[in-house]
Amino acid sequence: MVKIVLPSRRWLHGLALLFVFCLSASAQVLKIVINDTIHPITDEYIGRALTTAAQNKYRAVLIELNTPGGLLDSTRDIMEKILASTVPVIVYVTPSGSRAGSAGFFILQAADVAAMAPGTNTGAAHPVTLGGGKIDDVMKQKIENDSAALMRSVVSKRGRNAGIAETAVRESKSFTDQEALSQKLIDYVATNEDDLFKQIDAHPIKRFNGQTITLKLSGEPILPYDMTLKQKILAFIMDTGHRRHSFHFVGGVRA
Repeated sequence: MVKIVLPSRRWLHGLALLFVFCLSASAQVLKIVINDTIHPITDEYIGRALTTAAQNKYRAVLIELNTPGGLLDSTRDIMEKILASTVPVIVYVTPSGSRAGSAGFFILQAADVAAMAPGTNTGAAHPVTLGGGKIDDVMKQKIENDSAALMRSVVSKRGRNAGIAETAVRESKSFTDQEALSQKLIDYVATNEDDLFKQIDAHPIKRFNGQTITLKLSGEPILPYDMTLKQKILAFIMDTGHRRHSFHFVGGVRA
């Protein structure tokens, strides 16, 4: 009689941990997905991902983005983290039908590499109050000028079209993927991750600190990086609250 011994739960758990460790050790690109409004939990999630990527010396962080907009304070915090990141950041508006509206446009412009899938759009970054309430003309002009200056300072350093980018803030202009590419607001239009990485392979990247690098990402392993359970719960609560208001920007003001 043959006795069959099933593996213990502890053994299976150890095997699972080993698999995750091996996957993490071989990964070259850390991937996160933003698929809702921009708020403090989004900022925390992106910050944690960038820290993890730096600690593990990943070659790049890929942020797949689909957002109607969000809070300006959170957007600024995210931009600061992206600009200061020691790991190059790729922001990719995907899948087709997605958008990087308002706050998303700012985050897209902060990236080392800005890309969009066919059939996506971006822009409409004029700041408005949360819920669409009115603010006095002086404060409105201050917020608009401040947001426009932020846009110019980031876009010009990235070598993109600062003048056109500013019209998204002052005139709420929006752009299709091809319009954004032709007007030098983004670097690539790509049908999928493989297509994007192949295009990136062929061109040098100038980082925000002035350093020029070359990324070779084609065929490299990608490690998905998810929110923690706590972040998922808090993000759901915040997203539900934001849906009751108009989807534009920005602190009490939405982008």
